[in-house]
Amino acid sequence: MIIRRAKKTDFPFVYPILKQIFDEMQMKSIESLPEDQFYSLMKLGFISEDYRYSYRRIWVAEDHGQVVGILDMYPYKDQKIIDIVLRRNYANVGLPISTVIFDDQEAWPHEWYIDALAVHPDHWGEHIASKLMDEAERVALKHGYHIISLNVDQENPRAQTLYEHKGYKVQKSMTIGDRTYDHMIKEI
Repeated sequence: MIIRRAKKTDFPFVYPILKQIFDEMQMKSIESLPEDQFYSLMKLGFISEDYRYSYRRIWVAEDHGQVVGILDMYPYKDQKIIDIVLRRNYANVGLPISTVIFDDQEAWPHEWYIDALAVHPDHWGEHIASKLMDEAERVALKHGYHIISLNVDQENPRAQTLYEHKGYKVQKSMTIGDRTYDHMIKEI
């Protein structure tokens, strides 16, 4: 297995893994969109340079040429720009400009933020998420960050156990969409 930065051509393989997270979040803003519109919108965001889920912010775990896991991350300071590019693409997929999909603050000052971490269900238990988290630490340090953070759904004890095992500690709770998350950090 190798871990590498995503390429624009990875979208068809990244999207189903990333969609697991969207499905678990049960966000009304996403559920209200027709699947083909949401797919097209995410594709436009993925191939852009600055979007929250841009190929430039995603690393993939690849096993025998197949994407089996994804990691999306960025510094706190980018939070101001990560969703602007998507709004510019609403009209391209037939959405009104007033559409709101993501609007919650998820990262805090001085944090390198893991926005998304997911593994294809066929590869659960293979330590892929753990290896991707190790990569996140290397990238954060390379960019001069010594605090790495993530949010975990309080209804996802499996993920919470992994993060605690990797040394993350709950700092506070917060609401994202309609769900409650623990904001966890690790000093590196």
